[in-house]
Amino acid sequence: MSARTRMTMRVYLQRNSAAANDYGEKTPASWGTLSTASGYVWVDSEDTRHEPGSTVVSGYYRALLPVATDVTEKDRVLKVENRNASQLFGVMSIEAVIRRRDHLELRLRGAA
Repeated sequence: MSARTRMTMRVYLQRNSAAANDYGEKTPASWGTLSTASGYVWVDSEDTRHEPGSTVVSGYYRALLPVATDVTEKDRVLKVENRNASQLFGVMSIEAVIRRRDHLELRLRGAA
């Protein structure tokens, strides 16, 4: 069974278009829309950290995308929607892009 049949969600990708200034220092991030792709995202695991005065919950996610998708570890996922355009997940950073035979697998991290 092809991974393409599971790709029932819309994944919105962004790329940082900020460059270094004249002195070689990094400028603030400027996230521009890169593309929208069919995909499938699921929760891999969650991590809860208790710090004095706050509790931080972060999640680890996985995603399947078509092989031809232009994406790198420097990009990020803006949001993930289902077929009814309801948002399922918010902003997530991309930790790894793994090329499989018939799809790309992304390892993601975001706030839960």
